[in-house]
Amino acid sequence: MKVLPGNAIHIGRRQQQQDAFALSDFSDGDFVAHAGCVAVVADGIGGLLHGAEAANIAVSRFLEDYQTKFHAQTVSEALDDALLAANQAVCDAGFYLGCPERIGTTLIAAAIHQGQLHWRAVGDSHLYLCRGGRLSQLNADHNFARQLQILVNEGIISQQEADTHPERQALEAFLGVNPLADIARNRQPLPLQNGDILLLCTDGVYAELSVDEIMACLCLAPMMAAQALCDAVLAKQQPHQDNLTAVVLCVAETDA
Repeated sequence: MKVLPGNAIHIGRRQQQQDAFALSDFSDGDFVAHAGCVAVVADGIGGLLHGAEAANIAVSRFLEDYQTKFHAQTVSEALDDALLAANQAVCDAGFYLGCPERIGTTLIAAAIHQGQLHWRAVGDSHLYLCRGGRLSQLNADHNFARQLQILVNEGIISQQEADTHPERQALEAFLGVNPLADIARNRQPLPLQNGDILLLCTDGVYAELSVDEIMACLCLAPMMAAQALCDAVLAKQQPHQDNLTAVVLCVAETDA
């Protein structure tokens, strides 16, 4: 299998771009055979200090560390090490900038190796799998909405109370604290199929688009799909549009 990437990023209507993304070199055959194709997306937390710095440090350090993967190391181990290194780098930045524990970013990372998907996530950026005309979110958001839903399931509060709670989107885990409060991951690699499409995106994208709108964009070639997602969001002309980032990975049969 080969992986075809696409990406798009836009500042939205914010004063600063606090999203960041990075891709490994998909044309490096030796690295792809050894460690796969890697994509990482981060969304700096605007409510804290230095969100842009946090996001850029996280993606650059994550990819830098992952690219040092040695042959005896599994992809899963390398992802864990890269995530911890990225978190430590953000924590260190907080110390040097004089704002320890007041700097943070989400992070979502995907590695496709030998036709299998491995992923890690902290925060509320999303990873989707589009297969057979269906879109599935693979990671769970690390926000207060999860706790609210538990209260609903236990009959303590109503679904309406949970859905309208003012703090439901508050993050409960993000890079910039040590140790990390929570890490989402797939325990077993997910076998991919020809035609599968992966989407990594920040909340500036998924918060504005329906499943049908996302699916319509993913029907395009990867680079066009990523741009179409951003264009679809911007077309809504939301007055406080957040930064938005989309990375699309399409899995296809290897050329003969």
